[in-house]
Amino acid sequence: MDKTVRLWDMSSKSCLKIFSHSDYVTCIQFNPVDDRYFISGSLDGKVRIWSIPDRQVVDWNDLHEMVTAACYTPDGQGALVGSYKGSCRLYNTKENKLQQKSQINLENKKKKSHHKKITGFQFAPGSSSEVLITSADSRIRVLDGVDLVHKFKGMQLHCITVAQVLESGRGFS
Repeated sequence: MDKTVRLWDMSSKSCLKIFSHSDYVTCIQFNPVDDRYFISGSLDGKVRIWSIPDRQVVDWNDLHEMVTAACYTPDGQGALVGSYKGSCRLYNTKENKLQQKSQINLENKKKKSHHKKITGFQFAPGSSSEVLITSADSRIRVLDGVDLVHKFKGMQLHCITVAQVLESGRGFS
């Protein structure tokens, strides 16, 4: 809530670097194949790719919606970004540039818009296209690319972890 991302040395328990944002930071993830970079999302509606050695933003995109979730694809060549209004944007992140490839809007006509908020992403092991998306409407959606493969809903989902879904079978099938 202090509008920063802080990089810590766990052995010395000291803060190595501070990356300032203009609003609350809601999500971050290191690039899984090049840990000199990380992606961050903020309530200011921007998703940013940061260079850790240079301590600066190398690229950013304004969604014009509060960013609530962001993650890299397992190969580090793409990123998924989710918003408060329920949109999921897929970006190409080659050369640490954000180039939007597609957008998917989660539909839930019975609920208010804030119930569509994307709360998290998890890719299936070994896949850069099959992803589990959680949202504030108590639903878990599984997408393969831009295609909806499964949708689960119900109160019982509050007790299920991503690990349990992954352990239950091959990928998310």
